[in-house]
Amino acid sequence: MVESDPALQVGAAIKRVRSSRGMTLRELAERCGLSPGFLSLAERGVNAISLTSLFAIAGALEVDAVELLGAAGQRRRAEYAVSRRDDVRAARVVMGEREHRVLTAELPDQRLEVLATKIQPTSDSSPVTQHDGEEFCYVLSGELTFLLPDESVVLAAGDSIHFKSATPHAVHNQGDTVAEVLWTVDRPLLRRPGASC
Repeated sequence: MVESDPALQVGAAIKRVRSSRGMTLRELAERCGLSPGFLSLAERGVNAISLTSLFAIAGALEVDAVELLGAAGQRRRAEYAVSRRDDVRAARVVMGEREHRVLTAELPDQRLEVLATKIQPTSDSSPVTQHDGEEFCYVLSGELTFLLPDESVVLAAGDSIHFKSATPHAVHNQGDTVAEVLWTVDRPLLRRPGASC
């Protein structure tokens, strides 16, 4: 891995913020619902972090997710935005098996964010996470499995799921092809520091 590896950059940012707050890995784990072992690997850049896990960690550290993402989350503020499929300025974040493209603008008093997400097949699911808010996921192509407390829900193209983020959940692409989804969350995950959202 090189210094420009997003997993290394995000891991270093998590460790920096956690240390500045005098918080142990165990304390952070208790606050965000992830295991100390997973967080330790994440801080060293060994484990890539999903955006929902990153959001839970950011909430536990009481910072915006973009502070942990660095320049990858910086976008222009505007009153409206048109997103073109070939726009090279669109914010893109690659974390492990997931690539997120931010479709929404950074608007005043923004209440939602929509991500076009590609999820590569993996042998393991993402870590179980839970946090405030709600999410909506619509599968455009491929297949995606949501691991919930009472069942596993397999979504194919055209299927969707809407859930409270406080429900413990994990996501897994158990298929053979990349899953492409539209992911909507009820608050911006990639806003810049100081944004009034």
